[in-house]
Amino acid sequence: MDLGERTHITAVSTQGRYGSSDWLTAYLLMFSDTGHNWRQYRQEDSIGAFPGNSNADSVVQHKLQQPVIGRYVRLIPLNWNPNGRIGLRLETFGCPYNSDVVSFDGRSSLLYRLIPRPRQATRESVSLIFKALSNSGTLLHAEGRSEHSLSLQLQKGRLLLTLRRGRSSSPDSQHMVSVGSLLDDQHWHQVTVEHHSTHLNLTVDKNTLWVQIPPRLTRWDHDQMSVGADQALGSQRSINRNFHGCLENLEYNGVNLIDLAKQRDQRVTLKGNVTFSCDEPVFVAMTFTSPQSFLWLPRMSERSSSSMTVGFQFRTWNEEGLLLTFDLPKQGEAVWLYLSKTRLHLQIHKSGRAPLELSAGSALDDGQWHSVELTSRRGHLSVSVDGGEGDTANASPPFPVSTDGQLFFGGKRGCMRLLTVDNQPVDLKKVQQRLMGNYSHLQIDMCGIIDRCSLSHCEHGGGCSQSWSSFYCNCSDTGYSGATCHSSIYEQSCEAYKHRGNTGPIRPQLIYCNMTEDQTWTVIQHNNTDLTRVRPSPGKNQHSAHFEYTAEEEQLTAIISQSEHCEQEVIYLCRKSRLLNTP
Repeated sequence: MDLGERTHITAVSTQGRYGSSDWLTAYLLMFSDTGHNWRQYRQEDSIGAFPGNSNADSVVQHKLQQPVIGRYVRLIPLNWNPNGRIGLRLETFGCPYNSDVVSFDGRSSLLYRLIPRPRQATRESVSLIFKALSNSGTLLHAEGRSEHSLSLQLQKGRLLLTLRRGRSSSPDSQHMVSVGSLLDDQHWHQVTVEHHSTHLNLTVDKNTLWVQIPPRLTRWDHDQMSVGADQALGSQRSINRNFHGCLENLEYNGVNLIDLAKQRDQRVTLKGNVTFSCDEPVFVAMTFTSPQSFLWLPRMSERSSSSMTVGFQFRTWNEEGLLLTFDLPKQGEAVWLYLSKTRLHLQIHKSGRAPLELSAGSALDDGQWHSVELTSRRGHLSVSVDGGEGDTANASPPFPVSTDGQLFFGGKRGCMRLLTVDNQPVDLKKVQQRLMGNYSHLQIDMCGIIDRCSLSHCEHGGGCSQSWSSFYCNCSDTGYSGATCHSSIYEQSCEAYKHRGNTGPIRPQLIYCNMTEDQTWTVIQHNNTDLTRVRPSPGKNQHSAHFEYTAEEEQLTAIISQSEHCEQEVIYLCRKSRLLNTP
């Protein structure tokens, strides 16, 4: 459904087809600004499916817990009346959404002269909404006469806030906070920074982080701001990569800065190609939702069968998975391109011959977009990852690596985009319309990757790692255990240890716990812990010592049986004495 303009959508209602047995019983709700790169709406509890209708005429309305902004609305049927077909009448509720937008091409920027607020101001803020076309770049950089500065940057899809004093990058002169993830997904993300003298609130979308500011960095007297680049007025300095994407509703202390730029205010300087619209390229992605997801494409090139190139970009959280496979008909061999232990591997299998193997790249399960290119030409085979910034592996097989048959993509959970075969782009919209190739368990025109670690489910400093469908907490060295490092491995007090034991037939006993080492020692006292003076006796060369433990034999047996290691220590303190028949 095309709403004609970007709309602030608050609710949707559905009905079945009038006077029929056709209605949906469950569906997914999708939104988009462009009719491409769809985004699934998820409720607060992360449930994505909406219940539908039970008949054709009743209206079922769902008020969105978090309103969304978009021009296009799409429903994906999940279930429908088993005695009918898919039928739908859809109504949306909301109002037109108006905003000020500016676009940067990665080389352009805006420079503002700001008016600092009075010293007595207790609250200052900067807010914006951005859509990124690359995973790194400077959103804004503000500084003042005191050389205190504020920067908001994207670094590999995460938002980095930096407070700095002077030009030094030493830890004492700056404070950095990172929040968010996958913010380069070509969807709009809202950022707000609220400064309250000794602390600030950093909000990305719905997640707010409270940040304590070191006393040396609390000043907020900015008089100039660079948007889209880290560049000062009257300077050619540009430290970080410029921002490539769009900004919307940029405000500093309540002042609409984009509107100032549109009005050609004298406080604003435009550099490069700055446009006041958001024109973005269309990257049609696809999501492999399960190991059974696949896409097969025919090789339609008229090139020589002795050469071929295949390229694509992918992103995933999984360290293992198949990416591409195809047969070499004339050789009776198969080519496999896959991830293993976060590296890209290529294998060519042939019966009776050791497989040819290549590997390239590392840490390819980090959720970032990575480019892959497989090139075979005139006896030379290469696999490259991330172009010139990445890694390339080469080989010279004694046979051509090419196929005139089908290319199979899939076998892993993740996203792909920008597919090319023999340097010709693959039109995934034709694939979606069943006009080329075939596919199964594939979501086209969206990337459904989710960062399950972005909300910090792991407590008490536990490290978070994830796969496509779940996350894991590493609780090592935290003092806590459990799925989210929530449960302490220690009792709250010595009294708690006293009452910790279970019920049983053996009566309680007094022990001492030595926890000064990595291992815990259970110490049981006896009656002979004081020093005992041993004097030589005429005609005797032995000394007998008797130990009486505070624990009974049954209790000692129970403790010993549950212990990993037991010791009984005897210490000799000697002076001018022969010991154990030594000279």
